[in-house]
Amino acid sequence: MQDWGLLILVIMVFVANLPAVMQQWRTDRPGFIKTLWLMGIYALYVALGFAVLLLLLPGGEASEGKALLLTGVIVGWILYGALTLMRVVPRYREPPRWLLRFGIADIVLLGLLFGSLSAYLWA
Repeated sequence: MQDWGLLILVIMVFVANLPAVMQQWRTDRPGFIKTLWLMGIYALYVALGFAVLLLLLPGGEASEGKALLLTGVIVGWILYGALTLMRVVPRYREPPRWLLRFGIADIVLLGLLFGSLSAYLWA
């Protein structure tokens, strides 16, 4: 039954955003198309991250610590991609300045990614 709840939630979010999407299609068609392309590229980026995750999975018995480290790697990968996507996608409201240039957010996410990866490979 929980699966149905998740499906209903996803459909409700889609329906709630549909008017804004249609408005963007009418007012900024080139920006809308660029956003779709960038979302497709981001989906490929995430798929590449999961492919690397599957390659890193140990063949034998895995410990909970290694699973946690691999989770840190994939979360860092996905969030850093989302940060980069946020910087290049057309937007109508400016995000905070500290997100638009290389800074603390990049350092934290790259630290999570490479710290988890190095700890996983070292353990």
